[in-house]
Amino acid sequence: MSRRRQGQAQAPIDLDSDAEDECKNKRSRTSRMAALKTSGRSKHALPSFYNNLPQNRSSRIATSRRDKANQDKLNTDIFELYMEDLWKHIDEDKKSAYAYFDSLWFNMYYCGQNIPNVLKWIKAKRIFSRQYVFVPIVCCGHWSLLVLCHFDETNCSDIKKGPRMIVLDSLNTADPTRFQSAIRKFIADIYETEEREESKQFINKIRLEFPKVPQQNGEECGIYVLYFIQCFLQNKKLAEVLENKKLEEDFTQLLDDGWFDPEELENFRKDIHSFQANRNSKTEE
Repeated sequence: MSRRRQGQAQAPIDLDSDAEDECKNKRSRTSRMAALKTSGRSKHALPSFYNNLPQNRSSRIATSRRDKANQDKLNTDIFELYMEDLWKHIDEDKKSAYAYFDSLWFNMYYCGQNIPNVLKWIKAKRIFSRQYVFVPIVCCGHWSLLVLCHFDETNCSDIKKGPRMIVLDSLNTADPTRFQSAIRKFIADIYETEEREESKQFINKIRLEFPKVPQQNGEECGIYVLYFIQCFLQNKKLAEVLENKKLEEDFTQLLDDGWFDPEELENFRKDIHSFQANRNSKTEE
């Protein structure tokens, strides 16, 4: 069970809502997040980024919603349950080299909600002893993935490895770069909380990149985030690409390195649908 769920009763967040745009009013969002703490497990929803898409794009997505019967939309509880199940099936070496954050921690930090506890929970993840750390970003009704790479390496002059950050976003029209400042501040606060010796200059040198990745057709951004995580854990081609990348190389053309398999993605989507259906059936029982 995640530390966020141990510390407070947090309602699952869905991606489909007609509520006001959280990214335009973080103060209002902070009040709503505070209310969630005492709301039990009733279902609340994030305002959807997709509400602001052009008319023809919105129509296509509406059709996709009906056809797929909402299978592609994941709330945070389903996401966490799948991650827990995925983590059970990886070997112990990877469990020690990898870590993942709860899907609401970045959102809570970004909205100014319970920041001291969020940083405390992150400290327990020991990111500075990990090769890769997965940080789901769930903001403005959209999911993307921040990956902290080689934060166990503290020498920026190392030509083979070194700390770097990549954001994987399956919806480029959402502008993945919009959280650059928030991510930088988030990382700086993590370093400060853990009383690291690295200077601000060192932290500012950590590269933050936005590789091209497969793009979604509807509201399946949560599925894509899970798929990206699984690729890091199980895709041998991607592992080889990442291992051979030098620090001075950029990751913007990561997809061109041949690790992505569309058929694998489609099979993964079906697996998520099956997992979600099984969980829903158990809940109804």
